[in-house]
Amino acid sequence: MKSNFNIPTIIIVFGITGDLFKKKILKSLNILYTKKMLPEKFEIYGFGRRDWNDINIQEYIKTVSKEQNIICDKSFINKFHYAIGTFENIKSYIKLAAKIGYHDKMWSFCANKLFYLAVPPNDYEIIVNNLHKSKLTKPCGEKEGWTRVILEKPFGIGLRDAKKLDGLLKNLFKEEQIYRVDHYLAKETVRNILALRFSNSFLIPAWKSEYIESISVKIQEKDTLEKRGNFYDGVGALRDVGQNHALQLLALFTMTNPENLDSVNIRKKRAEPIKYLIPDINSIKRGQYIGYKKELGVNKKSTTETYFKLKSKFIDGPFKNTNVVLEAGKGLKENITEIIISFKHPYMCLCPPEKEYTNVLRYIIKPKEQIILEILVKKPGYKFEVQKQNFEFNYNDNINKKELIGDYEQLFMDIIKGDQTLFVSTQEVVNQWVFVEKILHAWTKKRIKLMKYKVGTNPY
Repeated sequence: MKSNFNIPTIIIVFGITGDLFKKKILKSLNILYTKKMLPEKFEIYGFGRRDWNDINIQEYIKTVSKEQNIICDKSFINKFHYAIGTFENIKSYIKLAAKIGYHDKMWSFCANKLFYLAVPPNDYEIIVNNLHKSKLTKPCGEKEGWTRVILEKPFGIGLRDAKKLDGLLKNLFKEEQIYRVDHYLAKETVRNILALRFSNSFLIPAWKSEYIESISVKIQEKDTLEKRGNFYDGVGALRDVGQNHALQLLALFTMTNPENLDSVNIRKKRAEPIKYLIPDINSIKRGQYIGYKKELGVNKKSTTETYFKLKSKFIDGPFKNTNVVLEAGKGLKENITEIIISFKHPYMCLCPPEKEYTNVLRYIIKPKEQIILEILVKKPGYKFEVQKQNFEFNYNDNINKKELIGDYEQLFMDIIKGDQTLFVSTQEVVNQWVFVEKILHAWTKKRIKLMKYKVGTNPY
């Protein structure tokens, strides 16, 4: 392990009994521990209102491990501790500080502190304020004891809300302390996008509006809410995945070359394309699957969309006049996340003049990680005729699965390293919300019809 990793570290999880911890965080930390990719001296604290002690939280970890088919070593489980408290009570944070301080004394070193807010966004404000007031997030010094705050998307429910949250965070912390998570950025196949675009010389000249006709981003899920009604009904598909996942994928495919792997530069480049993106208001479609209103936690009169589809266009930049389609939803026909790049009909094409031929690049993230390039080749035979042929690259066939890194594994590694490349910047959040609010405004002003669709089908 690198020496700069091996600094005593304490991870504090707010929302340790929630789904995010159970399904993502626990598994990732366990894998890193098994690989010996965590500091030798580290502890994990859960913070919550349950009347638990360390024994209770460790029994809870055993139970969750069995439910999620995670094999946890006893030594890993023993790393877990519990601090009783409520998000609103400042005294709870002072008690938490005392518990954490015990380890600092034992180690004779002021440990790094990583505060993970695995809670609904409406809890962010009270938690970060109390972390600041209790001085839990005050670093010990330049050479030891950094503190970092990790928040999950969505960052607000609108532009004003996002700016308010950002202002609060910047008032309390330095930018290098703030880690905004959009876990899609840490997926192995998503991280490969920049390598595909900027490490292959044959693609670089063709990657602009002169050659690309359209870009389609599709995030379709067969699953319905899975007991997330209380959260989802106040958000909807556009805010849940459109404002973040879909626009982040689009940005990665349309950003200009960062020229190096500097995190500040990559985040700056990633923020640029979306400011040039304008939605076609007349193309907007929205839907809600039948039975949604019966889901636990959903308002019986809800008009929240579980599906959306819309056309957009870049009005400036390298992709000026390039058409974009964004589509996402739940309860649909299949599980698929893909980006489709459609190239223009070749100039002076050696193909029948009456036909339009286009190359298509499909970059598939789910269900099977693939890159499919549809090209034109000559048909076998005496005549010169062309036909479409696919060239495929399948991750699972060409890469050892053991080498693939999970998204939350990567995120924790980067947080500990202090690398913010795969975390969302303020400007990215602002540009995304500026675009999305145009759509939300149109939904309200134009009263765009909410199409009902059966689970297992696509409304459009």
